[in-house]
Amino acid sequence: MPIKSLQRPPSMKSVKVPALELFLHEMIPLAKAMGVGVEVSDDRSLVLRAPKEQNRNSLNTAFGGSLVSLATLAGYGVVWELMKNEKGADKTEWRIVVKESRAAYRKPVIGDLRAICERPAQAAIAEFKDALDRYGKAKLKLKASIVEDGQTAVDVTAAFVVSR
Repeated sequence: MPIKSLQRPPSMKSVKVPALELFLHEMIPLAKAMGVGVEVSDDRSLVLRAPKEQNRNSLNTAFGGSLVSLATLAGYGVVWELMKNEKGADKTEWRIVVKESRAAYRKPVIGDLRAICERPAQAAIAEFKDALDRYGKAKLKLKASIVEDGQTAVDVTAAFVVSR
């Protein structure tokens, strides 16, 4: 009996998992447990998502700790991607930590979780990179929001510090 070649149906496409998502799942176990995925990563923003089922509370809404964690991971991801593209990043091991953060909960999240972190302005990036070159350490303040149905449910402002 001849062996048929195995071909994928046209509707099934190979999906490339973003490097950031692989990094988060490997290096930050909470991200994997939460089911965090990269929805969008472009010049304007980073959008992370997580299913409600793994992140719900006793009221069947999204757990507050999961909401702030996803927003923090979005900010962390923006900094990670910025450092990944930095000259010599393959030679230097950068450490990224959250120095401070503040969350404002505005409304419950009923469905899946979605965090949006806008990329910083070019002037802020230039100032950050200058401090990093000069001192080997720099701080970047970012704002991430949990958004559902076009409305902001949670705002998180965080300062991330990068050092060698």
